[in-house]
Amino acid sequence: MKTRIFTYLECPCGHRGALIETIDAGVFSNGWHKAWLRGLTHTGTYDGEDRLFAEMKPGCPACDRSPGPDDVVGRSELRETGEVLRKKSESEASEATPGVGC
Repeated sequence: MKTRIFTYLECPCGHRGALIETIDAGVFSNGWHKAWLRGLTHTGTYDGEDRLFAEMKPGCPACDRSPGPDDVVGRSELRETGEVLRKKSESEASEATPGVGC
């Protein structure tokens, strides 16, 4: 099952960005991890205990500051379960309930 974790940052200059991680810990996978930046550069100098910040070294493209864990303004998580949310026969029988993605 894949899980995507978004860590949102706000630099003191007001610029916002995110550190995004995808973790696949499914039964049939070997368990992998991928991380990337959105709206940030890899020019940061963070050298602390937080594994994600130490690995990604986020930098602010607006002021060249190196954001750290103290600049986190929020987190969210998305999980991919692969479950069938509604069977075709159920969606045909219930036209009043909108389908997924509508």
